[in-house]
Amino acid sequence: MADDRSGPGHPVAKESRRTVKFPVPGMQTRNLTSRTMRRARQTIAIVALAIVCGCSRMAKLTGSASAPALPEATATPSVAPVKIEISYEKRDDTLQTFTVTQYGGVSILGTKPASNGEIASIARFEGGVPIWRFGANRSLPGMGANQHVAKVEYGAVPAGFTQDVPDSGPPAPLDPGYYIFTIERASGAVNCEALKINADGSLQGYSAEPRAGSSFRLCCNVNADFAEPASSAGSNPDSGNP
Repeated sequence: MADDRSGPGHPVAKESRRTVKFPVPGMQTRNLTSRTMRRARQTIAIVALAIVCGCSRMAKLTGSASAPALPEATATPSVAPVKIEISYEKRDDTLQTFTVTQYGGVSILGTKPASNGEIASIARFEGGVPIWRFGANRSLPGMGANQHVAKVEYGAVPAGFTQDVPDSGPPAPLDPGYYIFTIERASGAVNCEALKINADGSLQGYSAEPRAGSSFRLCCNVNADFAEPASSAGSNPDSGNP
């Protein structure tokens, strides 16, 4: 992976089409410097048709709207399909479950310096409603190898898996708001990624390590405009734990 030294406020050009990857909790390091990202072998990544990334992993989602343009005050951003890339430390490992949980808002509880000088944030996510979940169907013969899934597009269940949220039909669209993507492998290795979709269709993503309740450690250098309370965030799902 190319070394990204752009930093917040200095995004790379959209034409670069970079993929942003995130180390697994429990690996040799959890600090997301460009060096550790090169070292990481087992990762997830959220990608779009074109991506703009800095230290905050802010990405501009592009696409063409199918409906006529609305007045600026009510315009809805055109969001490209969100894709999640998955890698595995063990060659024979497979995907076990995939969950997307929507939250109504985020509050930053505090910050802590990381060993490399970057800043990690402890954030409380308000509410928490699973909007999409599927798991491996182990009853299907010979599906093990096919369940070594490298990429998932939001809303498309891969072959060999069964969706249980929602009960039927596609999941709700990823509207502006907060989401946690959770990937669990058959080996037990788990990744979480916190994602904020802004009103203009851009997104911010951070590696998320679960803490007590609905709190997560976000790494690193969280943008000042990332956290919004439920009353002002783009979405406001019902309260409750996933």
